[in-house]
Amino acid sequence: MGGSLSHVLQSPGGLININSSQKVSDMTRELIYELFNVLKANPRVSVQKIEGLLTRIPKNENILVVSDSSGYNVLQKCVGVNNVEMVKWILNRSHSLDINRGACSLPLHIACLRGFEDIVDMLLKNGARADLEGRMCWPAANHNVNCEERSKIRPIDDITPSLDRTSDKLQNAIFYAIDGDQPDILDMLIQRGDETWLPWQRKRPLLHLACERGAWQCVQFLIGERADEINQCYDEYYPIHYAVLHDVKFVEKLLHAGAIATVRTATQQMTCLHVLFLLGKKSSEDALAATKLLLDHGLRELINEADSLGNTPLHALIVRYALEEARFGLDQDYIPWSKWDMLHIVRFMLQQGGRPSINQPGNSALACVLRHVRDFEFRYELLSMLLQEGGDPNMNGRDGSVPLMVCLVPLINKDLLFNFTHNMKVFYLNCVRNLLKHGANPNCSSRTNLTPLHVLMFVAGGYMGLTQSDEKDSSFSFIRQLLEVLLRHDLDPNVKFSSRTQHILLSLLELVLSARNPGDLDYIYDLSLTLIQFGADPNVNICMNEPMICHSQSSFFLKKSSNKTMDTCLIMSCSSQVLYYYIQWLCRKEHLLLDPEKRFARIIRLYSMCMDHKELYSCLKILYTQSAIVPVRTSLCCTLKELCSSPRTLLQQCRVVIYKQLNRAPAKYINKLPLPPPLIKYLLNFE
Repeated sequence: MGGSLSHVLQSPGGLININSSQKVSDMTRELIYELFNVLKANPRVSVQKIEGLLTRIPKNENILVVSDSSGYNVLQKCVGVNNVEMVKWILNRSHSLDINRGACSLPLHIACLRGFEDIVDMLLKNGARADLEGRMCWPAANHNVNCEERSKIRPIDDITPSLDRTSDKLQNAIFYAIDGDQPDILDMLIQRGDETWLPWQRKRPLLHLACERGAWQCVQFLIGERADEINQCYDEYYPIHYAVLHDVKFVEKLLHAGAIATVRTATQQMTCLHVLFLLGKKSSEDALAATKLLLDHGLRELINEADSLGNTPLHALIVRYALEEARFGLDQDYIPWSKWDMLHIVRFMLQQGGRPSINQPGNSALACVLRHVRDFEFRYELLSMLLQEGGDPNMNGRDGSVPLMVCLVPLINKDLLFNFTHNMKVFYLNCVRNLLKHGANPNCSSRTNLTPLHVLMFVAGGYMGLTQSDEKDSSFSFIRQLLEVLLRHDLDPNVKFSSRTQHILLSLLELVLSARNPGDLDYIYDLSLTLIQFGADPNVNICMNEPMICHSQSSFFLKKSSNKTMDTCLIMSCSSQVLYYYIQWLCRKEHLLLDPEKRFARIIRLYSMCMDHKELYSCLKILYTQSAIVPVRTSLCCTLKELCSSPRTLLQQCRVVIYKQLNRAPAKYINKLPLPPPLIKYLLNFE
């Protein structure tokens, strides 16, 4: 207990002794400043040359309390420039100096970091303690700021050591010797028995530390001195896990010394390949060389092994490229990976037996690509490679969604399409097309029962309320192209859409309530035409349970009838048609009925050209009859009257017959018929 208390009292954070609080006279302070100037002009100046200046400094005053403009005392400055004579003079002039005190950058720590053996030996003989911990601001200035921010300072010259390996935490002399990659200093400290640890400190194997900091000379030294640590697990990792983060020579050295390459981290169960791909900050060439070396030493049998999160090395590789793509660690010293580097490594992993990782149960690599990779061109290239290697597009990802839904769901973000360039849209559509070509189910659903139709409707509804015409045009054009791709690969447009709007056509026509101007109806028309061309049934019966809420001038559309039972049945039958609901919603938006171009009538005529005769004219009859009861806009009444009084022509009726014979999906089968282009256009457009 007494020894532990002594450690605390003598540590940098202990009690302030009397020497450190002594004040120096102004004359002494001026002499020390003059000494700083001399050392700045000639760092290796000898004691003999400045003996006159040194003799004028009083011996009874503590010169270490005076700091220069950088915040360091004269001992720290002399140690930093390796001026052995000056260090010896400072230590010999007074035995009351406490060289174990300081806010940071203790003299012994500086000497160990730089590898100055003579000064280290001298400091140890004069009472410097290797077990004391402190931070290191040197060689940057120390102005009593937070020492934990010292890693933001970059070296200003080649003489100044790199701070990349150092830690912002409190460290002792042994740690700094490893930071500086000084095996001779490390050997000196170990031989002197100074590898001491406080009772509450956990002793850390030095080989782990040397491998973590990338201290090549120390690793070579410790492999011979601490062979028992080569396969020792400490704080989740083995030395080889740290070694794979650095040059391949570290891995070669450990493997040659008997390290086991197949060890895994304690909690996350990551192999060396996981660590290499996720945490390694090296070029693609070095990563590939390390991968080949590890595979040759037993990792080939573990190439498809998943960690505790279900990620295989292939998944880790995909996430690694996503980090590279986001420019993770902008101050990195290695060349960032290109997409061609990534494709080369992925191809190599697949050739070495990594194909089963593509269809990892519950964690599809296809979904991983679509979730993490932002570059749409590279996403398409990588997706194509994995699909050609046997990827299953219907295998669930980590969130329970199939790759197609992982690709589509982000479109719900309204700002996303604004950032899409033409090339991005092309490669996005190609990704969807590629998934469908290899067997992806277009009628799939996510874990929350979200289907591709839901996604497209949410996206269309989000963009319908926008005011920017150019952005709206390009967005709806893309939505229509995406819808057509899905429909061409057997997307079923007649499935139950929701409990309220039971059909996709009804949900689409409901967008009229969000239309800002008559031009927005063109988007609804285009999407409706696309759905009808690919099999959506315009005669579908809709039974909406919610009450109708209508405009005062359109009260004739309420689900109320006269006292006659037959009239009631007729009204209920007509009101269940999609066209009926469109007229009802249209009457709530009077500004759309004032359109001189009558764009609202295009949708009415579209349905009148494709609906069956009975359903169409029974619906038109009741609509026109009710419009005579309560006055409405003349434009709508004229349209309804025209359709009721002018039956479809023989040519139009023939088109309906052909449309029905083609399973109400002419776009799928029309190209198989030997028809001239004008007739094909007539059959498809319902004009």
